[in-house]
Amino acid sequence: MIDQKIIVKLQKLLALSASDNENEAALAMTKAEELMREHDLSVADVALDGSGAHVGSMEVEGLTKTSQTWEVFLGSMIADTFNGRAIRTRNSNGWGFTFVAGKTDLVIITDLFERLRSTIKRMSQAYVACAKDFTRTHSKSLHNSYRLGMIKTISQRFKHLKQNTAPTEGRNAFGITGTELMVIKDKAVDQRVNRLFPRVKTSATRASRVNGDAYQQGMTDGNNVSLHQSVETNGWPGQIAL
Repeated sequence: MIDQKIIVKLQKLLALSASDNENEAALAMTKAEELMREHDLSVADVALDGSGAHVGSMEVEGLTKTSQTWEVFLGSMIADTFNGRAIRTRNSNGWGFTFVAGKTDLVIITDLFERLRSTIKRMSQAYVACAKDFTRTHSKSLHNSYRLGMIKTISQRFKHLKQNTAPTEGRNAFGITGTELMVIKDKAVDQRVNRLFPRVKTSATRASRVNGDAYQQGMTDGNNVSLHQSVETNGWPGQIAL
């Protein structure tokens, strides 16, 4: 039977190992490794409840007073691709997202969300500027349809990206598999979400009527959007800090 005091001590050390202070993080990890070897434990034995995973949150405001379907879809699928959560919230300016994810994943999620929604908005403006001379469809409907088409294609690309970067059963230097790492990270993210939003509910997004031509063009143009990160991180997708 493992002494619970040892588990608690190791969890605290693992949490410190995610510190932004490199010296503090390295010292904590060294002590944790020594203690785990002494008691024949792995990170999985200690941290499967989410302890030791450095999880953070970041708020990003929506572009408009009321949430737009395409923007909600975009934020949710990016967060899901990088093992995070996107919680829709209300604020003084209307609405926004609170993204919750591992330290590195959070940087990637917020960077991609802000960059991709800016790109989608810019491309839809260019499309509508040309298309409005050839159709009687209202510009707002054209924008919405085109953006939803882009989201459809981008979501498929993100799905493939997630499949291609699925965790493996290979063990890292701390004796933990990629699958176990993912379990730790997911539990830590869920814990953070539950602390921040104890009454969070899943809400359905309203279906939108679309213009077929604009939607199809958006789907086609969605293949031309770069999904590569524009920020420096230690991995793609980001790895849990342990």
